[in-house]
Amino acid sequence: MTLEELLQAVKQNKHMQGEDFSGLDLSNQDLSQANFSNCNFKSANLRNSNLSRAKLRECDFSKADLRGADLSHTDLFNADMTGAKLRRANLTNSNRIGARIRKWALKGTYIAGATAYVD
Repeated sequence: MTLEELLQAVKQNKHMQGEDFSGLDLSNQDLSQANFSNCNFKSANLRNSNLSRAKLRECDFSKADLRGADLSHTDLFNADMTGAKLRRANLTNSNRIGARIRKWALKGTYIAGATAYVD
């Protein structure tokens, strides 16, 4: 899927399942309210992107660059954030139940009101 196709799908509120966005440059994009499940964002650049109110269920964000990204009010159920760069990311009021995020990775992030299990 190209960047243009992705942005069009988000704009049309389409549910994207099993798509591979690994390694893509998605920085500074408006992906707010997107609906993803089982998608691969491994090593993707999502720096300063707006993912607020998105559903990101069971997605792989391992080693992704999410620095400065807005993840407020997102559903990260069972998402894999192993090794993701989260500095200055906003996770306020996000659902991170089952998400794999190490405590040290949250240094410098905003997490007020978030529901989480962090190991």
